[in-house]
Amino acid sequence: MDGLNGSRLLTLRIRNLRNLRSVYLDLREQSPRILMSGANGAGKTTLLEAVYLLARGRSFRGRKAGSLTSDGECRTLIEGRFREADSSNESMLVFERSGRGSLRRYNSVVMGSLPPSDSPLRVKLVGENPQALLEGEPTLRRGLLDWNVFHVEHQLGRLRAELRRVLAQRNAALRQGGSRASFWDPAFVDLSDQMTAKRMDFVELWRSEFRSYADAFPFLHGSDLFFERGWPKDGDLSASLKRGQSAEILRGQTLAGAHRADIKIGRDGSPLRLSRGQAKVAVCLLQLAAERVHLGKGLAPSLWLLDDIDAELDASTAERLWRLFGDSDAQMLIARLSSESGGIAEVSAGAATMFHVERGTLTSPALVGLPPPPWSSA
Repeated sequence: MDGLNGSRLLTLRIRNLRNLRSVYLDLREQSPRILMSGANGAGKTTLLEAVYLLARGRSFRGRKAGSLTSDGECRTLIEGRFREADSSNESMLVFERSGRGSLRRYNSVVMGSLPPSDSPLRVKLVGENPQALLEGEPTLRRGLLDWNVFHVEHQLGRLRAELRRVLAQRNAALRQGGSRASFWDPAFVDLSDQMTAKRMDFVELWRSEFRSYADAFPFLHGSDLFFERGWPKDGDLSASLKRGQSAEILRGQTLAGAHRADIKIGRDGSPLRLSRGQAKVAVCLLQLAAERVHLGKGLAPSLWLLDDIDAELDASTAERLWRLFGDSDAQMLIARLSSESGGIAEVSAGAATMFHVERGTLTSPALVGLPPPPWSSA
């Protein structure tokens, strides 16, 4: 057994997830660096998605990716057996999607909505479209921020749920003419202030780690991570709500508050404009910096899901990036077009385990001659 002290995925069974109709992956005796190669559309990203569904209960892919369940099928089933952090015990996560909806089970117990701090399998993802994260809707970046804050500020989930409830009530009052909107202001301001304080505490640590990583990449020299709390930094939220009351009534929604927070990578006060390859590097550094904050808070290493992160990068930049990941002792599932190990082989403690994905099937010498295991009846 390797020396990893984070969660380690041991086996993965997939049935009817997009183009993966029947896949079994046994990683017990494999390197912690799992490299999956194949052409576009072969199913590499879907393999990462399967692990993400187990860990978080939802997909990281949008509606354009289509239905989770394979064409002509009525049920998706994913089973993952893993060793929990700092433990020799094995656990099982199951994700199921059918016409009745989705559910997850943890060691046969049905799970509700768990805060990230209580998730038995902690993952960090670098996905296939980093520019959408950096340049798209603030909701995406706010989600990245809060997901990382959740792990060290366990009250954030409760505060966020309560803020959402109060915000819905305030918006309803605005749509009815605004006369009762101010009734909700004290609770809304208090919740926004509490959430902002927790976010800012994390961002200060996050910024420091991000800057230390960014210095290794010339196109990020002098860049910084900025936090926007959702209302002007030179005033309090109560005053902002009063000043914007007419506009809020006109639009029927609250225009200032913690629900409009954002993070940006910039230089000299202006957001950076990055190429696709540069954006992929920046998102990797954000996740690496967040991981370093989490480790500093005593959390075990995450399981990494990396989707073609060296695409559109020159060899020198890709090698520099892989060396940063090579410093981690976490398990990594890596999807890429090329079957060449490239930079990852040189930075790993041992050779990466190689699998090839083609038309929804996996081939590897490690699996040759092994019959697929029986499916759980759960």
